[in-house]
Amino acid sequence: MDLLKLIKTKAKLFDGTSSERGVDAIIHHIEISESHYELGKSNGEHLYTDVIYRTNQAFEGALKEAFRVLTGSDPSKKSPHEIEKHFESNKLLKERVLAQFATYRTDWRNKSTHDYQLFFSSQEALLAIVSVSAFFNILLDQITEKRSFDLEKEKVLRRAKGFFGDGNVYGSMGFMQQIIELLKLFSDELREEGAIDISVKEYELLGRLAGFISAADPDIVISTEQAINYGSRRLMMDMLLKKGDGSVILELKRPSVEFTRRAREGMEQLKHYLVASNISQGIVYAPALTKQVEKDYRESFIDVPTGELKIATLTPAMLIE
Repeated sequence: MDLLKLIKTKAKLFDGTSSERGVDAIIHHIEISESHYELGKSNGEHLYTDVIYRTNQAFEGALKEAFRVLTGSDPSKKSPHEIEKHFESNKLLKERVLAQFATYRTDWRNKSTHDYQLFFSSQEALLAIVSVSAFFNILLDQITEKRSFDLEKEKVLRRAKGFFGDGNVYGSMGFMQQIIELLKLFSDELREEGAIDISVKEYELLGRLAGFISAADPDIVISTEQAINYGSRRLMMDMLLKKGDGSVILELKRPSVEFTRRAREGMEQLKHYLVASNISQGIVYAPALTKQVEKDYRESFIDVPTGELKIATLTPAMLIE
């Protein structure tokens, strides 16, 4: 797996934004660290220590660009320490991102910052490159989701207030049916734009959907990548939606040409999430690839020891056996 190649692919989403230069600079630091690592094999082990200083620059730059997107504030007047404390005290980083953040800061950043006589080996240099690359990779997913959320929410809020047509009809629906209606509207928007293709990034789509729902119905509380324990495993739900006493888990599937298989997989995943969380309602959702494909809505009821689960699927037209 080429982590730097993955990073460069994800970074394209920030072209033309206020984060473009910062993201490019982070990538440059990682590229230089890899170059120092290769040169260290023939030009001296001191270059392995230089690798760590470069990965530190990438780490601090990643924190600043994350601060810019996640808070909407300019990070230029904030020190890396202040940004780290802000992330910690406000719990802005997702669980997976936070784990990689803690690993790099503890194993590489803190050691090299506080001991100027410290020297690093080739193995340590390699691990630092892998660590900061992994951290920035999944951090890009989170800031991609947040940027997509902000853009979509702003776009929807500019629409006329009569979003649902007859608002009384929407208000009389049960919570799960309200979510279904919002998903249908979101699907219609994507199909009209022709914006969805098989290469769309998962976190871009997740952020757009969350932004759409948040703008359309501000009473809905949205959590993405919500962690739950399931035996010895740690499960991550794509989206948990709450309103009043109602809760719905949503499993989002990217566009695919194999909708039948993806829907079956989603239903099986969703069943585990529902049992683990003691929530009884969930939705598997996959937007269509083209305008020509009709939406298909199905409901399934599954008996489990804790009661009955209701799972809906909203996908392109297909058969689920």
